[in-house]
Amino acid sequence: MAPPNDAAFKAKLLLRTHYNQLRMLYLLASMLGLLLVFSAGHFLRRRRCSSSPHSLPVRISRCFRSFSLRSGCRGVPTVGHGLIIILYGLANLVVFLIGLDDGGKGMATVSNVGSRTAWLALGNLVIVILLALKITTPLVLLTGRSYDRLNLLHRVAGSTTVALVIIHASCYADYFVSQGRSDHLVRPSDICGIVAGLAMVGLAAGGFLLRRRFYDAFYYLHVALWLLVVVMTALHQPDLDKHAVVALVGSVAGLWALDRLLRFLRFAMGAVGNSATLTSLPDGSTRVVLAKPPPGAVSGTHCFLWLPAVRSYEVHPFTLAALDPPELVVGPAGGYTRALHAYADARPGRSGPLSVAVEGPYGAVSLPPASSSPSSAIFVAGGSGITYTLGTALDLLRRSSDGKQRLLFIWVAKTPATLDNLRHRLAFLCQDARVTIRLYVSKKPRPLPTSTSHEFLALSPPATHEAYPSSDPEKASAKTSDQVHEVLATRSRSTDVVGGIPITFRRPDVAALIRDAIQDTPSDGRAVVFGCGPEPLMTVVRNTTAACIQGHGPDVGLHIESFGL
Repeated sequence: MAPPNDAAFKAKLLLRTHYNQLRMLYLLASMLGLLLVFSAGHFLRRRRCSSSPHSLPVRISRCFRSFSLRSGCRGVPTVGHGLIIILYGLANLVVFLIGLDDGGKGMATVSNVGSRTAWLALGNLVIVILLALKITTPLVLLTGRSYDRLNLLHRVAGSTTVALVIIHASCYADYFVSQGRSDHLVRPSDICGIVAGLAMVGLAAGGFLLRRRFYDAFYYLHVALWLLVVVMTALHQPDLDKHAVVALVGSVAGLWALDRLLRFLRFAMGAVGNSATLTSLPDGSTRVVLAKPPPGAVSGTHCFLWLPAVRSYEVHPFTLAALDPPELVVGPAGGYTRALHAYADARPGRSGPLSVAVEGPYGAVSLPPASSSPSSAIFVAGGSGITYTLGTALDLLRRSSDGKQRLLFIWVAKTPATLDNLRHRLAFLCQDARVTIRLYVSKKPRPLPTSTSHEFLALSPPATHEAYPSSDPEKASAKTSDQVHEVLATRSRSTDVVGGIPITFRRPDVAALIRDAIQDTPSDGRAVVFGCGPEPLMTVVRNTTAACIQGHGPDVGLHIESFGL
């Protein structure tokens, strides 16, 4: 092969770079096309709500949605997510194979593979950042999905980028060693590339090993390694093709930095005139009552909460269960939530008002205009997933004056203690004649002499803001001891002026409850199912709702809330 300083060889390198840049643009164009198809389907479905429910396009759309909304394999929420991931992978594979030796004919195949994967990794890096943005991304508007719904795709794109970087590094290492030019691997620019590659591997490893159990460590490691990737990638090939790599990486990093800056400004605005009052609850949860919510927030959306008195270096998302006053009930789901409870528990009556900053809102449900007041709404909550469903139900009732509308509210908790935290919020639902509430406790407490299969949760509207309860994310069921569990398992058989809600001590047939509610919906109406809770319960909700989407009958929608931390 010609020496590296040969003019013809350098011309080949430039030509190969040109073709690989085109392939990178092909990849980005294919992803843009996939986004436009998905967005078109999203907007057309919003408009079809006013069209004939039995028209051919509507029936075809319902058939596809019935298939795509079903639960996927482990780690993939739905079949639809799986299809998007498959199409994304196929796009990468096809672009990788097209004209692999274009511009590099006569050059080693391993070198061509290394060059192609490098440019594909850069293209995927753009996708990774677009999926990671919270404010400056157009994806929320085009897809009707908040950033947390896109987090799975962010992780898939990130894993693909890391895989391409590993292939790129392996191919070039093999190429230089086989050519007897291993000294090239210790040049400053190549050392920067090696550091960038190792940082990317660290990003992936942190995501797989730390994200769920040690989220705080994962978060700071993620940001630090990302900044290292940006700098080292730019220094790896600073002069290539008129600084193309530097320009691309700089643009991506600038967009990310702008998103961070806007979030910081929103945090600053959310701190002005704001404060928080903490109340520890007997089941290990903590009620956080804010002086003011984020601008534009509605109940059921979530915001990021910063309480410097508890942990000044941590920010976490929690759902607003209500706005009068704005409050959250944070379940004991991790280190931060337990620290929050310990802080409030150690200062009963002295835990507020505290300095606080909130940023948001995020996660607003994107419903078609005609469905802002659906004929039927079914809410299914498991454990502390009640925050999302309760907040969304309250907001739906506030916006709707349709007396024929029917809401079925199902809450499954492990212990009666969890139900007790939200008795006053449930009272507001209970006052509305359109609402049917069903409460279930899956873990039966120790029997008392007068125990039966049902209890009654006594309800009364709160007289002051201090009495208002609510609920929060970090969607995991609260783990309470048997002692707390017995104390709070209210055994009262009486009801107050509002009435009583029966508590059933068994696991409900959620599938049957959803089917019956949808079957009772008029054929020209619309039923919407909202769910939040443990994955096994949400799998039942997804599959049952998907099976109820028929060519004839009511239009059926599904919204599942989960945080993609």
